[in-house]
Amino acid sequence: MTPTTAEPNLADKRAERQDFRRMWLGQSISLIGDQISLFALPSLAILVLNASEPQVGVLHAMATMAFPALGLFAGAFMDRVRCRPYMIAADLVRLLLFATVAVLASTGLLDLWLLYAVAALAGVCTVMFDVGYQTHLPRLVGRDLLPLGNARLEMSASVARAGGPALAGALIQFLGPALAVAANAASFLASAAGLFAVRKPESVVPDPTAEPWRRQILQGARHLWRTPVLRWLSAAAALRNFSMAMVDTVLLLFLYRALDLGPASAATVLTAGALAAVLGAAVSRVLVERVGAGPVLLATVTEGIVWAAAPLALVTGSSLVVIAVAFVSALWLPVWNVTVTTLRQLITPPHLLGRVHAAARTVNLCTIPLGSVAGGLLAGWASAHWGERGGLGAALALAGLCTATGVPFLLRKEIRGLHQPAPTAEDIR
Repeated sequence: MTPTTAEPNLADKRAERQDFRRMWLGQSISLIGDQISLFALPSLAILVLNASEPQVGVLHAMATMAFPALGLFAGAFMDRVRCRPYMIAADLVRLLLFATVAVLASTGLLDLWLLYAVAALAGVCTVMFDVGYQTHLPRLVGRDLLPLGNARLEMSASVARAGGPALAGALIQFLGPALAVAANAASFLASAAGLFAVRKPESVVPDPTAEPWRRQILQGARHLWRTPVLRWLSAAAALRNFSMAMVDTVLLLFLYRALDLGPASAATVLTAGALAAVLGAAVSRVLVERVGAGPVLLATVTEGIVWAAAPLALVTGSSLVVIAVAFVSALWLPVWNVTVTTLRQLITPPHLLGRVHAAARTVNLCTIPLGSVAGGLLAGWASAHWGERGGLGAALALAGLCTATGVPFLLRKEIRGLHQPAPTAEDIR
């Protein structure tokens, strides 16, 4: 009797792992494409369309404004439906959008307004995919595989953040910007194929409250607010994202215009964190188990503060300073992402996962468009007052230091007391 009962369970576990690997492979390729677009679109704006500093900030903002606008709706919607078909649709729409940019760039018909429109529409698809993905993963794998699944996906994201810009820089430098964007378009086809290959039927967890649609949209926000750990982490993430959006906006301007680097060299600087980011994703679980989640989350503030040292590159005349800063910074983002995402998934009731994730992402990401615009304005103002080299260096340092504004939230007793790697809802409420 025992072998008969155990064998199907073992087979189910194997099937779960195989389905996860299929989705993981497609998503890993898609993440590389995302990083190509994050480098290629502003590079197109700066190098081809000669965009000003504030215009580069607006482009960053257009790519990220969809989550504050649609995140709560997307969360309530994904909790009620099978996520996989909508994730596949989001991939295919992004494929069409970036293929259009590639064609327009190759024919000389691309302008800044079209780039803004594509960035905004692709952002809407990213919201649907992102919320769907975080809702779908717990449905696909069991609770025991959830931390491992998040760690592996974050490792893929870390590799993509490192390798994507280098690939984009090489494509832009040697083959032109159109091909770089075309490569990004093709990556979404791989992501859709990975989702198509998943065999396990997706089950929707019924909502026991059965509240009306409009109330359901707000349930995630209420749960987020009433759970102190999630509330303080979201506040800290919002401030950090504001700062890092400023850094991301100023950084390419600093590399191109202050250090006078070409696309390939600038991309090489951005890939300096490759080993550090992969290492961060790989050791995140061990780090939390050994040190505790609270101290580890506080240490991740290093991601932004270290950028205050980047202007030393202007004094030394060497991009090695920026490479070192990028290396140290890249170590901490995957540690934060793995720890916070796993905490959120483990302490949230299954029927609320999509809405809570969407509420958290809405709070976390609503500051990115503001930070992008603020970074562009700061870079323009500083360049006008201190010259392009000194002004961009000062703007980059100030942007990084803004990360420290989230420290008071990480010093709250609910966060400092997090010592378990995978606490339950009862442990932290």
